[in-house]
Amino acid sequence: MRRGLAAIGLVLLAFVVFGVIPYNLHPNDSHAYWAVDPSDPYRGAQLGAPDAFFYAPVVAQLLGPLTALPFDAFRVLWGALALGALAGAGALWTLIMPGVTEDLVRGNIHILLAVAILAGFRVPGAWAAVLLTKVTPGIGLLWFAIRREWRSLAQVAVVTALIVVASVVVGGVQLWIDWVRLLATSAESPRTYTYLGVAPPPLVVRMLLAVAVVTWGAWTNRRWTVPISAFLALPVIWPSGFALLAAAPPLWLADRQPARTDRSTQVKPAPEAA
Repeated sequence: MRRGLAAIGLVLLAFVVFGVIPYNLHPNDSHAYWAVDPSDPYRGAQLGAPDAFFYAPVVAQLLGPLTALPFDAFRVLWGALALGALAGAGALWTLIMPGVTEDLVRGNIHILLAVAILAGFRVPGAWAAVLLTKVTPGIGLLWFAIRREWRSLAQVAVVTALIVVASVVVGGVQLWIDWVRLLATSAESPRTYTYLGVAPPPLVVRMLLAVAVVTWGAWTNRRWTVPISAFLALPVIWPSGFALLAAAPPLWLADRQPARTDRSTQVKPAPEAA
């Protein structure tokens, strides 16, 4: 079934890319990543502004060599990276989910963050990708704190700290100061997307909901609540942000698997002799 869903998702994606299904193909987000100047990434960065860049300096530094490519090549490479990450995680079938095609077309990173959350249950350091980009979805780390998995939290802290130190050595500390200042300023006046004239709840309200969801999930051993809490905690809810929820179905299925296995291998009692 998953292979079939993946095939349907790939066909729909191809229809969008080749214009069979009418779609606005403007790659707003990937263009911002391509246009970033690693030495001054936050020039003119405002929510909704063209080519605004809001991620940590290390992301701009990593993107720097790729900005030498023609934009069309960068765009294809970036989309292939997200699609390959989804396939490598065994979640290509989630292409049919809302927001996933949108994220691929726009070139945002929600798919990559969904894969990082999936990987984070085995390699917690993968959460550094969340903390150094969208930041607030890192509320999902409460999963480890509530379950007292301190070693996992320590791994996240160490990996993130090492990345920051390496970035400071390369580009200096001022870029990190500028980034923190930018986040604080952006949080003061968030711009919220509206759906049919209705805006999602503000970030403060969504953060409280995210805490409640991940807390319940940690207490009841439901890993699929972690990407849901991360989605709720996104700085701004955009259509492509729904791609972050692509991590939820694979985790839901994985959480159900042990229960099914236990029931199927349970030895039935022998009938009593007459």
